[in-house]
Amino acid sequence: MFSNESRRQADSCRFCWMCRHICPVAGGSGNEGWTPRAKALMISMIERGQPFTPSIAELMYHCSMCEACSNDCATGFRPTDFIREARTLAVAEDIAPRAIMKEIDCLLQNGSIYEGDADTALMRRIRSLPVRADTLLYIGQTARMRNPATAVAVMDLLEKAGISYCALEKEPPSGAMLAELMGYAGDVQQLAKEAAEAIRNTGAKELVVLSPLDAEMMINTYAKWNLLTELRITTVSSYLASLLERGVLTCQKTSLRGCLQEPVKLTRGLDEIQPLLHIADHIGIELIPLFLNGKMSRCIGTPVLDGFDPDAVDKMLEVRYSDLRRLGGHLVFSASPDDAYLFKKYPADDIRHVELYALLNERC
Repeated sequence: MFSNESRRQADSCRFCWMCRHICPVAGGSGNEGWTPRAKALMISMIERGQPFTPSIAELMYHCSMCEACSNDCATGFRPTDFIREARTLAVAEDIAPRAIMKEIDCLLQNGSIYEGDADTALMRRIRSLPVRADTLLYIGQTARMRNPATAVAVMDLLEKAGISYCALEKEPPSGAMLAELMGYAGDVQQLAKEAAEAIRNTGAKELVVLSPLDAEMMINTYAKWNLLTELRITTVSSYLASLLERGVLTCQKTSLRGCLQEPVKLTRGLDEIQPLLHIADHIGIELIPLFLNGKMSRCIGTPVLDGFDPDAVDKMLEVRYSDLRRLGGHLVFSASPDDAYLFKKYPADDIRHVELYALLNERC
């Protein structure tokens, strides 16, 4: 049922507890059944005759795919590989949770896991841009549908820097969220091909990606599938940091002091940490390093997990808020549309949230 590699890894992981302390989903909930080790044990049991039931499938979706377990594994195993395979099988066998199937259907039918239309003001802004340009800004689902302020701030910054750029009015999904929902199945590859074709048709030579989730997909997975290899693909954080370093953008210093929630798809997925620190430094922010920062950054949840189990995400965020309180921090900066959306949805009365790119835009 599972690939030989997934069986090998699951059999190795099922008796190991070394990453249980690092899993943000299990840690936030206190549920041992949501640890990577528990998922490995379930897969090992399935391979030995245990039926793959809806309750086991549900366990496989209590994971943010943040790769904390893989990053922390001293033996080099990647639990997310066999978890993705389990999700592919769950969808194929029609035993995935209803909320997950709803997200999949919505994405395949409407291009997004979110119901409703893209932000009207943002769409007007996109339509005002050239259809073709050397630089293309890929905005992503969350910024278009739930957190347009981040996209608007980045567009403002590009224009302040004198960058001629375009954005897709009908932006196809990158396939990254669908891969979270059902693994790297054929539907995911098809979405990736369609997104690559739409991007290529703009004539862009450089692709600047706002969402770290999309960026990790387009930089790492697209390369494996030989997609967009002719383009330079970069994250918004890296692109803006470069503009600041070269003096193309300048900003007035602030005197804020707080913590930075580093997007895990940047820190672990792309090994990109310094650009965000450079941006904070240019703004003049005094950063208080959070517990579990850099490549060990603690995930606060994802929109995919939030659509399936919002209570789990609420608990994950409360753990992060607890980190802030223990450090005496009452201000947290986000650098991802997904993280900003979750901070706004699950606020803490005693902690103020600020979007890093919006603040940069205010100071430039």
